[in-house]
Amino acid sequence: MPAVSVIVPVYNMEKYLEECIRSLAEQTLPDIELIFVDDGSQDASPRILEAYRTKYPERIRVITQPNGGQGSARNAGIRAARGEYVGFVDSDDYVDRRMYAAMYTKASSDDLDLVECDFHYLEESGREKRSYRSAAPWNKLIRKRILTEQGILFPEGCIYEDTSFYLKLLPYIRRRAKMLGVYVYHRDRGDSAMNGSSRAGNIFPVLQDALEFYRDRGLMKKHGKELEYFCTRVLLCSSMGRISRIPDPKCREALRRETFTFLQQNFPEYRKNPYLGRGLKGQYLKLTTPGLCRLLCGTLRRCPPGGITG
Repeated sequence: MPAVSVIVPVYNMEKYLEECIRSLAEQTLPDIELIFVDDGSQDASPRILEAYRTKYPERIRVITQPNGGQGSARNAGIRAARGEYVGFVDSDDYVDRRMYAAMYTKASSDDLDLVECDFHYLEESGREKRSYRSAAPWNKLIRKRILTEQGILFPEGCIYEDTSFYLKLLPYIRRRAKMLGVYVYHRDRGDSAMNGSSRAGNIFPVLQDALEFYRDRGLMKKHGKELEYFCTRVLLCSSMGRISRIPDPKCREALRRETFTFLQQNFPEYRKNPYLGRGLKGQYLKLTTPGLCRLLCGTLRRCPPGGITG
């Protein structure tokens, strides 16, 4: 059994794919398998994958499937993975060659269910920015047994699937750690599905999916406040930032109203959540209203696209 399986969904990523593959093929961890899932690419990606599979036959596996989206491709990788731990990398990103050796050493020596690290945003302008995003899968190493035993997969046919996956995972994590240092270089592309402000409303079914998972499994009593806090932060921070960038004012206003309706219907006491704290962000989450969000629109435009921080 490999120590680590790394799953990489690939769809029409010929521009960046070779850099991604090289960074993984050169990992210093000896016992690693790299699973690339070609999700129906129509560019040169399949040819690139086959060339590297031939070059590194003991490390690289390639799965081909009809286009089903990133969640479907990652799930195919999870089902095929044989490693004790699994990691995820996007096919336009690259990682430090020491990443998985360092993370696996930490995970195995401390008997951890999850290890995570910081990463750099690589903006289209060429600027790098250090960041940390708790819901992102590509800065984590996860014990595979948890995913298998609990049947945790990514929702398919939607964006923001990372958020639902992470929320489903959280109740089953006993021991976790965050490593110092940056090991992942994540491209913040303007044409990425995650950066589409017009798709901001897709966050609601994703959070509803996670909420139903908690309810169906009887997790609300023990973990409901954590879920409430996470959903509040997602909706009022990163999601509100995306909404603020929508050009149509009527659409912006409708999504703001839907945001507060979702919170009131599912978490009517969210303003009293014990995890909100007394800092500036906590006060914002407790006191904000649709009207205040309108006034803060300029500030929210400067939020990092795509996900929550901290």
